[in-house]
Amino acid sequence: MRRPAAMSVARALFWFAAAYGLALVGYLVINAVSSRWLGTAEYGYFVIAVTTSLVIGQLGLLGAHRGGLREAAVMGDADDPERLAMLRADVRVALLLSLPLAAAVAGLVMSLIHGDTVATRIVAGLGFAALVWLGGVQKLWANLLRGLGAIRFASLLEGRSGGGLVSLGQALALVLVWVLLPETGLTGALVAMAVGFAGPVVAAGLLVRRRWAHVPGRVPLWRAARSSVSRNWRFAVNQFAVYAAMTVELWVAGLVFDAVDASHYAGAQRLSLLLAIPMTAIQVVFAPVAARMLHQGRTADLQAVLRTGATAAGVVTSFVWIPMLVAPGFVLAVVLGDPFRAAAAPLVVLTLGGLANVVVGLAGTALTMSHREGVVAAVQTGSVVARVVCGFTGAILWGPVGLAASAALVSALTYGLMWWQAWRLLGVRTDVTLRPRLGLLNRTTA
Repeated sequence: MRRPAAMSVARALFWFAAAYGLALVGYLVINAVSSRWLGTAEYGYFVIAVTTSLVIGQLGLLGAHRGGLREAAVMGDADDPERLAMLRADVRVALLLSLPLAAAVAGLVMSLIHGDTVATRIVAGLGFAALVWLGGVQKLWANLLRGLGAIRFASLLEGRSGGGLVSLGQALALVLVWVLLPETGLTGALVAMAVGFAGPVVAAGLLVRRRWAHVPGRVPLWRAARSSVSRNWRFAVNQFAVYAAMTVELWVAGLVFDAVDASHYAGAQRLSLLLAIPMTAIQVVFAPVAARMLHQGRTADLQAVLRTGATAAGVVTSFVWIPMLVAPGFVLAVVLGDPFRAAAAPLVVLTLGGLANVVVGLAGTALTMSHREGVVAAVQTGSVVARVVCGFTGAILWGPVGLAASAALVSALTYGLMWWQAWRLLGVRTDVTLRPRLGLLNRTTA
């Protein structure tokens, strides 16, 4: 079986931008509905629960999604039965062993800490477990589909809140539960978020399975697990650290602040993540490009492509950043409701850290696609430790603004260190440039 016809980076970016537009609409609706439904009493805990489910799901994948993307991307146009068999084995380990275990533990913990009745605790636990498992599977399918060349469908599974298809489904489910069962509160909101994953995840799974259905043989599950962990554990640490870094400050806010301040900080962080949208688009599209070019030794071409992409992302990011900088309270009120105007100062501070990601570009992507994911894992793990120490200090001494300042500072240092490692180890600069080569995006295969 042959892969889909090749597509240029420029066209891949177009498809991803269109799909990400749907994801953005769903993301904004999710936050607008949940903030108004749950209010400042529970919205912060909702954000903490949803983002924590992503962290646990990433850990449960054992790095199979990013390792799978890299291996699928270097196969070329024709089938490679050996690589396909390896990918299938990694997927079986994630779906049947590691993800279910992570989801079960997460669901048990949720049932112990949330709910006033036995029934509520059971529903909350099951809903959170489903959210962890489905969120992990969505990441797995999205990465494999992109690596295998199914760029159009993969684009619909990538972005904020699980991509366009998932986020729109989650938004609809949230609205329905809010209207029909408003008394369910946080528990109902978590179940609705899980339901939104179901349809797209099933459809994507069927599409992926078609790609290796003709490959003979299956490796025993436990042997496949040992092999998968050996290949992908650095990816697992890296991805866990990346998502944990996005969540640590929320955990700190939940532990240090009261419900209202925690909700204000969560609201500011959710909106500041919009600055990452353009860079996420570039990262998702350029990861397989980086894997192939590095495999071929084309570092000069890769540098030109990555710096052009970072510049394009920077231009788009500026249009999102300026409103948050000029009128942060107004933006918060429009999206989350008037009670969240008080989060204006943390929002402005958080956006400064987000801009550092744009300036340095895709250093982390270049490193992971060059089989140096261990370097990224070390940097990201150090970042998480720094966020814990600095975050608690800033939150206790200066409140939400102090926590935001800590997050921004650690983010800037982390991105800067990643850029330096890419330049030192690969000889590739990834930062923005005043001389982008836009035509190169049309000539480069995605």
